[in-house]
Amino acid sequence: MLDAHAKPSAGKPTTAHKQHPTSDVWESMGLDNKLSEKGVQFRKATGKMMDEVNDKLEPYIEATTFPEWIIEKFKALKVNGLNIKGYGSPGLTTTEMGSIIYEIAKRDGSIATFFLVHNAIGMAVVNALADEEQKSRILPPAVNFDRILAFGLTEPLNGSDASGLLTTATKVEGGYKINGQKRWIGNATFSDVIVWAKNTSDGNKV
Repeated sequence: MLDAHAKPSAGKPTTAHKQHPTSDVWESMGLDNKLSEKGVQFRKATGKMMDEVNDKLEPYIEATTFPEWIIEKFKALKVNGLNIKGYGSPGLTTTEMGSIIYEIAKRDGSIATFFLVHNAIGMAVVNALADEEQKSRILPPAVNFDRILAFGLTEPLNGSDASGLLTTATKVEGGYKINGQKRWIGNATFSDVIVWAKNTSDGNKV
């Protein structure tokens, strides 16, 4: 039977004595051991940059506008492209990619959303599904931030169900005619948008 009034034995610290607050969860868990030397440098440089601009980002919360100047800050870090191989990307591992996103998101969720949309669903989709001509045309300028990507999937009447898209793409001279509505598309107001639509000339395939 436990004695609620019993004192801990001398020389045996309690759990409370072992705990120490930390402002850097990543380092406290020893996760840098999972990164290459280059990956550690990228992670720390990203965190330092976000600390330096943190106060400058606060006014944009109420202004509901995007701080376009931060693109130059990311460009200087050379982390854009994350785990894509080639095309000017740093070719990080998945864990190294996660460490970069961690450092951004723990300081500003909106900037992390911008960076993730551009990288993890913008460039990543091109890298996974495009042919070589499309990759060579889209990825290098996207990695260099000369082109910003968005991901036009979600629709007001359909949500994010890619199998039930209402937006259509019809082949016309010089390209495709897009007909439909999109909503809640991150980066859409200042980017090149990858639009999800059903191809009417190909049996309405996505």
